[in-house]
Amino acid sequence: MADQKEKVLAKPKVGIYGFTGCAGDQLLIIHSEDHLLDLFNAVDIRSFVMASSKPIEQELDVALVEGSISTEEEKAHVKEIRSRAKVLVAIGNCAVSGGPQAMFAADGEFAQRLKQVYGETKFITDPVEATPIDAHITVDYYLPGCPISAPQTFALLSRLIHGASPDDYMHPVCHECKMNENRCFLVDKKFCLGSITAGGCGSACINVGLPCVGCWGPNRDGNFASVVKQLISYGIAYEDIMRRIRNYGGHKILQYIKDVKVR
Repeated sequence: MADQKEKVLAKPKVGIYGFTGCAGDQLLIIHSEDHLLDLFNAVDIRSFVMASSKPIEQELDVALVEGSISTEEEKAHVKEIRSRAKVLVAIGNCAVSGGPQAMFAADGEFAQRLKQVYGETKFITDPVEATPIDAHITVDYYLPGCPISAPQTFALLSRLIHGASPDDYMHPVCHECKMNENRCFLVDKKFCLGSITAGGCGSACINVGLPCVGCWGPNRDGNFASVVKQLISYGIAYEDIMRRIRNYGGHKILQYIKDVKVR
């Protein structure tokens, strides 16, 4: 009877991990003071190096993974985490899309750039071209952001620890921008990527007079060809547009822009 009661009361085991990136997503969780007590009361945090120096690397119900994979050691580590986790979530732009460090993804010049920056330096672990984590493991859910949104993060965790699937957030930044009654940059023929960028940020940049730079990664329903054509009509160079689209798009953006051409 005691064993059965212990099983019923057992908290879901959660691990939070970070690879190559700014660690902003882990910091977002730590700095969500209003939710931390509820989180720690609801789950058993087994590993979270950003918050504790004593990780317990055992079986996990949920693993949250931040950052892109940029070394052979990270590649092995993320595979090891996947082997222990029932559910694994990629959190943040770097884990989901590859992040700014992957803006030159698949251009064939990684080795040349590495040598230009580091010369003949010998590395502790071999560097590799930065990739999103799903280039190496199966990812169950994606939580984009730069950094992630606290409401989305805790809503996702709440669903997962109760055995429910999280809802996909399909709206682009443009949707949130209109809800916030901002004037559209495109009306004034200015650069903005809100219509092809995944929403969830609450149109934070546009709210303070800055255009969307796409830091939450591509919106799956975005019409990239149309947006590029429109921006070119404003006098913005094609090369500049593609560079800025790829800045945060990483590897994931390649599938959306492969057919985009100057017309």
